[in-house]
Amino acid sequence: MGGAAAAGALVIALAALGARVDAQQREVTTADRLAILYSPQLNFTRDGEPLIHVGVVVGADSVEVSSDDQVRALPLGDGGPDLTLDGDRKLKITLHGGESGVYRHWVVVERMPYGDPRAVEKAIDRWVARGYLPRAHEVGGLFAVGGRQIDSRAVLIGIGGQKERRFAAELADRVERKYGVETESHDELVEHPKGRITLTGGGMPGTLAHRDVLWVGPTRKGQSFTVRAHGTERRYAGSLVFTADRTGKLRVINAVPAEVLVKGVVPSEVYTSAPMESLKAQAIAARGEVLSYLGARHMADPFSICSEVHCQSYKGLSREHARTSKAVDETRGMVMVEGPKGERLRLVDARYSSNCGGHSEHNELVWGDAPHPYLRGHADMAGGLPRAFQSGISESNVSDWVESRPAAWCNTSEYGGTKTYRWTRTVDRATVEKNLTASIGTVKDIQILARGVSGRVTQMRFIGTAGQVTLDRELAIRRAFGGLRSSMFTVVVDRDAKGLPSQFRFQGGGFGHGVGMCQTGAMMMGKAGRKYPDILTHYYQGARIERLY
Repeated sequence: MGGAAAAGALVIALAALGARVDAQQREVTTADRLAILYSPQLNFTRDGEPLIHVGVVVGADSVEVSSDDQVRALPLGDGGPDLTLDGDRKLKITLHGGESGVYRHWVVVERMPYGDPRAVEKAIDRWVARGYLPRAHEVGGLFAVGGRQIDSRAVLIGIGGQKERRFAAELADRVERKYGVETESHDELVEHPKGRITLTGGGMPGTLAHRDVLWVGPTRKGQSFTVRAHGTERRYAGSLVFTADRTGKLRVINAVPAEVLVKGVVPSEVYTSAPMESLKAQAIAARGEVLSYLGARHMADPFSICSEVHCQSYKGLSREHARTSKAVDETRGMVMVEGPKGERLRLVDARYSSNCGGHSEHNELVWGDAPHPYLRGHADMAGGLPRAFQSGISESNVSDWVESRPAAWCNTSEYGGTKTYRWTRTVDRATVEKNLTASIGTVKDIQILARGVSGRVTQMRFIGTAGQVTLDRELAIRRAFGGLRSSMFTVVVDRDAKGLPSQFRFQGGGFGHGVGMCQTGAMMMGKAGRKYPDILTHYYQGARIERLY
């Protein structure tokens, strides 16, 4: 918003609301103001660049804001009344009388593509037969960018609808144990959080107060704000929105142009000293991830993505680096898409991990979602798997695989590859018993039940003196052993005099889930002279690059 933002959907809507206030001589209701802020939509800068709402500060009582230029305080956003303040004097924004929001917490048991009602009906019938009352939730959206449509819609089948998150978590645990599915959570907003927001300082003699939401915008293009909260100080471009968070504390949202956001994200995801072509590949992947989250995450929050690892690690302008910013600029507006060419595009789910260990993994074996043709596990090698593994990596040869060092792109002493391509780890029994979510007493044994195409363990049973539990996903298995680098491993169990496990000795490969782009491999491909289209199509086979804006 402000001088750097266009009259996009949010601006137009608020301007219309402001006009309605003048015409009808009444204040805009809380529902009017907040419904627009919470609604999934895509706004744009004057240059046609998507404007992303990022949650950057959570759980504060007050924050301080300053800028080198004058700023505008906008109770209703652009199009409504505004007050110009001195930016070089600190502004203090405080939330008074904050009230928590009201939510329903759903356990998502199935996720499916949008546009197949018969499949949705079958899924609902399946869970009704199991004794639940499921509901279908449509997430994502249909957005227009550069004259073309981006379709990120999906359907979630949810059960529970609990008022308290802990009850939903207990339900998820029971369902995972009984039916062997990996669940996710979906929060439904019932009632907005509330509070009175005040702004003081900036040369203003009094106090500006407004219910529930307040905007602060720039007076010139390229202006930045410094935000001080929780003992930290960060700079942000774009505009700032202040409102109550889920717990009734102050939440700060940064409405930032997409390219600025990507410039802040990429340095947190990759070595800034990496070859330029690999930085370009990372920039395109990160941009696609940002846009794919719109309307698909944080549906019960007043922002599209958060600034944590859950979405994209974003710490503002302070994280920008000249080399990664150059990579972002030279790939401006580029994303990866799938399917036939046309006006409606489906963004690639551009997953990536640090080091794939020489072989990537199928996406559905890691997260349990629908298989994506561009996220098929394959060898991270120019010439395919060595002869000894050409029939695939399986239980019969995975020991030879992790004990050898095949000549993969990610087999390198650079970019941390020495410690991540192959590794060893020893974990004691107490660590496992502490990290298992289920209480099974003393661990007596473990059993590997399934592996993926890369040799990663995707299902493991833990047998104890008071019961047993089966973990169905690689991340849960890694966490059970205190945070293994990956689930591509073999394990030897050492036992004590009573025959109980004393420790577990791992020989493993890779760092991360192994789906999509191997960042270490991508950097080595760049060093070998491969261009960014070659790097991306190696890791996302069948995808293509399109420029949206």
